[in-house]
Amino acid sequence: MKDMQFERNWKLVLTSFFLSLFFFFLSEKTIAQDTSSLNSQKWSLDSCIAYALRQNIQLKISELGIDNSELALKQSKDDRLPNANASFSHNYNWGRSIDPFSNSFVNQRIQTNNLSLSSSTTLYNGFRLKNTIAQNEMQVEADKLNYGQSQNDLMLNIASNYLQVILNQEITENARRQKVSTQAQYDRTQKLVEAGVLPRANLYDLEAQLAADQQQIILGENNLMLAKLQLRQLMQLPPTETFEIVAPEVGDPSAILDSKNPYQIYQIAETTQPNIKGADVSIEVAKKGVDIAEAGRIPTLSLIAGAGSNYTSNQRTRFDPTTTTISGVDTLGYIANDIGIPIDYVVRPNVEFGTENFGFFNQLNESFRYSVGLSLQIPIFNRFQVDNGIQRAQIQTQNAQLNAKLVRTQLYQTIEQAYISARAAKASFEASQGRVKALEETVRVMEKRLEAGAANSTEYTVVKNNLSVAQADLLRAKYEFIFRIKVLEFYEGEELKF
Repeated sequence: MKDMQFERNWKLVLTSFFLSLFFFFLSEKTIAQDTSSLNSQKWSLDSCIAYALRQNIQLKISELGIDNSELALKQSKDDRLPNANASFSHNYNWGRSIDPFSNSFVNQRIQTNNLSLSSSTTLYNGFRLKNTIAQNEMQVEADKLNYGQSQNDLMLNIASNYLQVILNQEITENARRQKVSTQAQYDRTQKLVEAGVLPRANLYDLEAQLAADQQQIILGENNLMLAKLQLRQLMQLPPTETFEIVAPEVGDPSAILDSKNPYQIYQIAETTQPNIKGADVSIEVAKKGVDIAEAGRIPTLSLIAGAGSNYTSNQRTRFDPTTTTISGVDTLGYIANDIGIPIDYVVRPNVEFGTENFGFFNQLNESFRYSVGLSLQIPIFNRFQVDNGIQRAQIQTQNAQLNAKLVRTQLYQTIEQAYISARAAKASFEASQGRVKALEETVRVMEKRLEAGAANSTEYTVVKNNLSVAQADLLRAKYEFIFRIKVLEFYEGEELKF
């Protein structure tokens, strides 16, 4: 028997061990697949925003705030229901005390139990419950609108960082193209030097330019890595081996700005932006707070009811007439006449009083009591708590109204700044386009002059560097312009997309 028991236990241990290994490797494989999926994914702006909205911790905290507000709303509705409470006590009494069953004094140790059930409900309290429910309903709406505003802010930040990654990708690619161009010029110049057409000094400047181009590539790659890191951290994406961004096809948005008007955009945004709606709802929440505070001046009428019973150890038995018997009589005396002859006798029956058990449940049943009534609480003086509460609620209303004005002012300022920045970026973009075009032509001419010996490599590298700087400025102006246009379109109610 012991061998069989040992064999069963050993099989159970082995089964548990292999099951644990199976689930461990299964979980490791799942994690590896998730990481591999993130590594192989190419991220568009839509996918970056969607992932960030799912993972952002601040948004999750806001969601919990909404849940908390909804619970407060549920509780305010539940407060309309009656309450019910039960109580039970067990007591030991010594000395002179009142027997709760007979309501008479006793001078002995007794044990007592008291059971009670009470309930009450508010019939009228100045509409405090109604106003509290309305206030909590609006608070839930305000929290949801604030959550929507947090989403909007996150989406704009994602778009800004996303474009920063695209910008640094293009700057890095431009630096690589510049190095390829310089390398090609170096190879041509080297052949001319070897042929004796150009002096060897021309190669030294080009070698220095190649090193400078490589430095620009390294700088661009570092800036690209930093931009990707900032975007990934904003998305709260776990570290991955690769983080590839899909570069969208971005056209020339110059014509779009001509149809924009900041005040018209503001009028649209005022009706669509969650923070504006949330600020307006917060005013109504504060106004309901004033109504709730003013209800403290009004009497409260309540309906109350109760039931209870008790038990005492002093009444464990009681008289039972059905078992009481008379076994006979005892003569206590007689009444005699004048000559001493008994004419009547005084007798006392021998009564054996019957008793019955009067236990715990019997006493509870016999002692049951009920009550119902109305309670009116009239506020007379409460150390000015109501008045001060009303004033605080009024101040909160004024604060909410000022905050709504501030939010509108900030919204218009943001739109106006985005519009002015877009116009400035457009002007810079158009100027950079002309400058790049002119410098490209200058570089082309300088290359021909360098090959013909009419210019030296120093002159070529100066023009080449000017072109590189102009191209980088063009890219920065382009993406700054694009971002500002997207901000304006976003406030017009359009989606963030390219």
